[in-house]
Amino acid sequence: MEDAALAGPDRVAGKDPIDDCLAGAISAEVAAARLLLWRWEVERIEAEVRARRPAPVTPEWEALSRLVAERRDALLTLSAEIANTGGDPQAGRMEGLAGIAAFFDRAVEHSPEAAVALHSLGDARTLAVTTAEIVDWLAAEGLIGPGRDVLDLGCGIGRLATALAPRCRSVLGVDISAGMVAEARRRCAGLENVRLERTEGDGLPSLAPGSVDLVLAVDSMPYMVQAGVADGVIAKAAAMLTPTGAIAVLNLSYRGDPAADRADLRRWAAAHGLAATSCGERPFRQWDGQAFVLRKAP
Repeated sequence: MEDAALAGPDRVAGKDPIDDCLAGAISAEVAAARLLLWRWEVERIEAEVRARRPAPVTPEWEALSRLVAERRDALLTLSAEIANTGGDPQAGRMEGLAGIAAFFDRAVEHSPEAAVALHSLGDARTLAVTTAEIVDWLAAEGLIGPGRDVLDLGCGIGRLATALAPRCRSVLGVDISAGMVAEARRRCAGLENVRLERTEGDGLPSLAPGSVDLVLAVDSMPYMVQAGVADGVIAKAAAMLTPTGAIAVLNLSYRGDPAADRADLRRWAAAHGLAATSCGERPFRQWDGQAFVLRKAP
């Protein structure tokens, strides 16, 4: 349940993905994903990109045009898959976390990579680039290291667990989707410091206080916000942290309301003795995820 899956901030009203891409605000991959979620047919995407060719041609337009041409078959496949799966678990069709889990059970059967990050367009290499960006950012923020234990909340297909395993003491990946956990176990087979579990309820396992250095939620918190369990999840996560631990949330919600996201983060910080050290920045190049970090206050 990661990285916007088949939904995300891609549906913010008034945001034109092609214009945003040409302005350099989002990558070509994110722009294509947003257009698919808008249910644009591939032929329409192609026509709109051609129609907006600037003079002189810019690198941004060239990147988008090239992606649409080279990944046409993938776009057609994903367009059909979005129609088959329902496409957007944020659209109000599902009730609670059980409905969200069922959605991702279906999505992972169609395309594991696209199920956790639609902007990958189902391509493992594209997903690996985004994953590496996230891990590098975690390292730069001092959130991971050889002696640290990580809880990957909403681990999806295990792509972050796999990437973090060589750089941390242990990784526990949890997800409410049985299909996602099964795929993660297949991909993480042989990694002795990775454990994967399916969880229920609020999706958070019961761990001893002070036992986790980092609780990482990559595109999983928005579903907890949607289901009304986010406050409880943060309270439990805060209790698990070591004295130098932190909670890193990449995308807090899909409400399209940055002020509400920042208010939630500050409220959680005040309630649990944490310091908000990142509050909605966009530190990545290929992915447009927003970073929120709560650290144990010194």
